[in-house]
Amino acid sequence: MTNTKRFWKDFWTLHVPLILVLALCTSATIIEVSRAMEGVNRAIVYSIQWPLIGLFAVFVWNHYRKHGSLTKSIARYLRARTERITQEAEKIELVFAPKVEISSNDPQKKAWDEYLHDLHEADPPGAPPKK
Repeated sequence: MTNTKRFWKDFWTLHVPLILVLALCTSATIIEVSRAMEGVNRAIVYSIQWPLIGLFAVFVWNHYRKHGSLTKSIARYLRARTERITQEAEKIELVFAPKVEISSNDPQKKAWDEYLHDLHEADPPGAPPKK
């Protein structure tokens, strides 16, 4: 996309909405501050809320301006983090318990194998039982 097209796209999709939201937040703040000065207690909270909404709008605008879509930048961050953690995990040598060899003469292993064989004959895995 050329710079001119990018400028106009950003202008209509980022800058104009920001101006509209900030104008709304400013006017709402002025109205709520005047109501708070008249003695409406609830308006005090709203006079704090509208500037915070405006600040959030500026944060979102800045994020979109620098990084593009919020979800895409989060996905990029998570992919990079996953890659970094994977590389660190490959560097670390994991120590596992030594593998225990079971001799074929073990009576408990023979009993277990016979049990599994009988179980699989009665109800084969992944298939309905034979009648």
